[in-house]
Amino acid sequence: MKSSRNQLERLTNILRQAYLGKERIEVGDQWQNNVMVRIRQMGPVAHAPGFLPTFEQLFWRLAPATSLLTLALAGLTIAIDFVFEYDLFQLLLNAVEDSALVHLFGV
Repeated sequence: MKSSRNQLERLTNILRQAYLGKERIEVGDQWQNNVMVRIRQMGPVAHAPGFLPTFEQLFWRLAPATSLLTLALAGLTIAIDFVFEYDLFQLLLNAVEDSALVHLFGV
């Protein structure tokens, strides 16, 4: 804690000296050109990737695992002969309708 406080005090003193010494500094005629040359030498600023490129990277990392899981489940479904039959589905619907009628009319 003391080191950060000491660093803050040192930085404050340095900035204070720079602010008070700004009146004594003479600037030449070419300062604007020198500033622009320095900016051009720095190059472009690197930008942080947005949401979509990050999401795209996550998608492509998960795509192989998702594909393998889908194929494994499809293979398992075929192996156990899991087929929806119309009669079974119709029996389920009729049971739900009968149950609803019993609750409505108390029959």
